[in-house]
Amino acid sequence: MKMRVNNIFYIISSGVGLSLSYFIYMAADVNQKLSLTLEDGPYEVVGAIFFLLASILFFTAFFKSKTNKNIFFLLLGLLFLFAFLEEISWGQRIFNLSTPQSIKETNMQGEINIHNLKIFHGLTEDGTRKSGWILFLNMDRLFSIFWFTCCLLIPFLYKINSQSKKYLDQINFPIIPLSVGSFFLLNYFFARVLVHFDNMPIQRLTEVKETNFAFLFFIVAIWFFKNYNNNFGLSHRVDNKL
Repeated sequence: MKMRVNNIFYIISSGVGLSLSYFIYMAADVNQKLSLTLEDGPYEVVGAIFFLLASILFFTAFFKSKTNKNIFFLLLGLLFLFAFLEEISWGQRIFNLSTPQSIKETNMQGEINIHNLKIFHGLTEDGTRKSGWILFLNMDRLFSIFWFTCCLLIPFLYKINSQSKKYLDQINFPIIPLSVGSFFLLNYFFARVLVHFDNMPIQRLTEVKETNFAFLFFIVAIWFFKNYNNNFGLSHRVDNKL
């Protein structure tokens, strides 16, 4: 019962965070929306901070255990550290670094980062939508596959399939409660619906959605940090029925 109460805290936090984020954006006027979602603006900075905090929590969860370390926590820590550095373009604007010409020519925004490389964009340079298998190199699509698989598909399989549960327990894979993971899907649908009521280009609302994903991963990181058992790791599962 204790774990159910704990999960309610994360459910409420996720719901309030998403609602507040979208409300602030949708209630703003055109100029305010531009200011909120511009490069290095409030939403992007907050998203970068959430990625950094998630990284720190996963690194801490990995290193705080003297035995039975969970390699997945280390990998997640590295992933979200990478996401943080990508969001700030590896400190380019902080340290006023110029973009090397070789990178500038292949980057859609002329920045020092990977996610804006032309190969990872869904559109060609002339603005037409890419098609076929090359669409799967779209960074947004790869990110969507990641959160859908880790936050929804795998936890669902863990609950309904005994063989999947046995294997995931054996490799000590971190299982996110479906009650928390479902907010990733809600965030995706909120953005898809609200875009029809927004008076701005879709990229602006996308910035809000991406910040919310960073926030949700921060919530997930807190959940694992608080519920990870040093003696049993994640193979000693807690009740996450909610």
